[in-house]
Amino acid sequence: MGSRKIIMLVGSILIGALAGFALLNYVQGVEQEVRQEVQRVEVFVIAADVSAGTTASDVQQTNRIQQREIESGFRPANAITDLSQIQGRVSVSNLAANQILVDGMFEDPEVIETTYADLIADDHVAFNLSISKERAVNGFVKPGDFVDMIVLGDPPISPGEEDAFETSATASPYQRPARFLYRGLRIVSIDNDIAGQSAPLAEDEAPVAEEEAGDTLEITFAIPAGAAQRILSVEPGDIVLSLLPDNWTPEAQTNEVLEEILTGLDLPGEDASQITPYGSEGFVDVLADQVEEEQAAEEAAAAEAAAEADKAVGGEESGTEGEDE
Repeated sequence: MGSRKIIMLVGSILIGALAGFALLNYVQGVEQEVRQEVQRVEVFVIAADVSAGTTASDVQQTNRIQQREIESGFRPANAITDLSQIQGRVSVSNLAANQILVDGMFEDPEVIETTYADLIADDHVAFNLSISKERAVNGFVKPGDFVDMIVLGDPPISPGEEDAFETSATASPYQRPARFLYRGLRIVSIDNDIAGQSAPLAEDEAPVAEEEAGDTLEITFAIPAGAAQRILSVEPGDIVLSLLPDNWTPEAQTNEVLEEILTGLDLPGEDASQITPYGSEGFVDVLADQVEEEQAAEEAAAAEAAAEADKAVGGEESGTEGEDE
């Protein structure tokens, strides 16, 4: 009996080994078939970093474009298949090594070389205004934003010789008038950032770290010459910029402060018709109200559609029951 068990054990081991060998051969055969079915195609690859504005001929001459093989499934549909497609063109942006060369990486120079003058309308002039961040919404203005330009003037009146207590009790707290010189000026650029563009840095230009940035913004406006002349006639230190919302519409702002000083009107907080900066009723979140109204309208429309759908389903069921009878 012992020898029979040994023979059966050996036979089982042999059968298992043969089955494993057969399975291994099958798997290897399948892998080989898959490899044969996967086609490899040639693509052009950026072999070394290319900075923006580099000509295609320079990239080729320095061997920064190489031909390699990849699996067909990984080749982009817009891959460049012939280097003649980029002849006479320049790189649009900085290109990193190992990128597959695709359409759009190189363009005609006249397409991407936009001068600053191209951003100025025919009847406008561009000028620069140096202003501290604290006078420009603490630096939160961005290229493309619309701002109001407020100018701070000299005190309109001098205190009299009255009793000091009476003077402090009745004199206006306004020290200098703030007037709106212009409203709705569009910012063309701030420092090196241009509205609507992301201009690449020069090769020898390093980005400025946030903590190293100065407290002054170099803001460029492009406006009609007459308006520029008025703005440039104002002392830059007397200018304050205020940021406008995206949906702002032109509306004149009267010089209310000067009127209150000269006529001795009550301060807003002493006037029952004003009290708060938002009026006698206080702050109202208009945006939140709009959102709530839109949500209510959407819910009402959805409920109406559901009711119509239920009505249609009920009509179909009634018709089916009539047919069954």
